[in-house]
Amino acid sequence: MEYSIESQVEGFKALPPYKRTLKVLMCPQVNHTKNLSLGLTILEPGSTSSPHSHGTEDEIWFVLSGTGQAKVGEETIQIAEGTAIYCPPGQSHQLINNGKEDLRVLWAFSPPGFETKYLGRKGGEA
Repeated sequence: MEYSIESQVEGFKALPPYKRTLKVLMCPQVNHTKNLSLGLTILEPGSTSSPHSHGTEDEIWFVLSGTGQAKVGEETIQIAEGTAIYCPPGQSHQLINNGKEDLRVLWAFSPPGFETKYLGRKGGEA
């Protein structure tokens, strides 16, 4: 069995202007998964993720706690606990925390790969 415990995973601390913490919870390099990776993004109030896209990876977000907005392509929606969002390959996407508490969003990539840029790094530009 492969597993990880979020509180024991050291996060990558992204620098402003896109300040956030990213934790890779499961991926082929760490837990020997094969077709997907799983992680967590934590945004403090007033923070945003960088607008970005993935060339080949599907990404799904699931909001664990907090409130904010999700931008995917030209659409922007309000998000809160329990919201699931699909980000297709090649589509620009971004998370925005406009709430009063941390926005905690679980993410999954398939195929895995994009998350490797955060492995073994403690902080910097993302």
